[in-house]
Amino acid sequence: MMAWWSLIAGGALAAYLWTGRRRSPRPALAGRWVWPVPTWQGRRPVVSSGFNSPRPGLPRHGGVDIMFPRFPNDSFAPGTPNGSKHHVMPDGVLVLAASDGVIWSAMPTPRGHAVVIDHGPRKAATFYAHLEKLLVPQATPGHGGQRVRAGEPIGTIGFSPLDSERLRHLHFELWLGGPSDRIDPEAIMRTWPVLDEPARRNAALVFRPVGASGDPYPDWVRDLDGKSGVYVIRERRGESAEIVYVGESHTDRLYDTLTRHFQTVRHEAQEVPMT
Repeated sequence: MMAWWSLIAGGALAAYLWTGRRRSPRPALAGRWVWPVPTWQGRRPVVSSGFNSPRPGLPRHGGVDIMFPRFPNDSFAPGTPNGSKHHVMPDGVLVLAASDGVIWSAMPTPRGHAVVIDHGPRKAATFYAHLEKLLVPQATPGHGGQRVRAGEPIGTIGFSPLDSERLRHLHFELWLGGPSDRIDPEAIMRTWPVLDEPARRNAALVFRPVGASGDPYPDWVRDLDGKSGVYVIRERRGESAEIVYVGESHTDRLYDTLTRHFQTVRHEAQEVPMT
């Protein structure tokens, strides 16, 4: 993984580009693997631009781009950030960890936020680029350490600021080691399930403050005062954690918005705490 650090030294996202033409084997990857993009309104994501595909003025594609197929009634016009001739990508779609692993890096780059997940002890890593927002702590290469599970949100899909079209899509790479060992992931991705988009329930929720009435908010909540960002609320049941709400604040009111959305959901007359 040290090669990843050397490739981004000086701010250049060299790992995103690749000029090789090696044939990619179909590896046997242990563990649970899922598509890094969930469904949207029941629509499954697809590969909109494949591995090693030619691009005018750029080296050949070092990964695959993921979007949703265009339907006749889609309102996203071609040539806009949300649509091309054959594909669409709405705002706020989540990026999911493809498998269990440890965050190796999560940081801004000239092409949007990028995340690398190390899936050791398996000799595999995944790379996610053009994220608009991170849902994991920012970390320089080798200084991450946060564990994530397959299907856990790590960010939201954006576009490359260096792309004149600014088309929203996820750039995804599968490495069998480091970035120099990237392979075409499309064939093996056909065996991975696509997860349903997390439910964004709102009207049926019961809101409550953090802690008991009169208790001060914890420091991590107070530190959000005056900031903007995205938050994910999960309902924890034993070892599982279902995402029940994704929210955001763009007006430096993250503290106010988040404290209104610490919630309980009533299941069969039982209150389930939210975190």
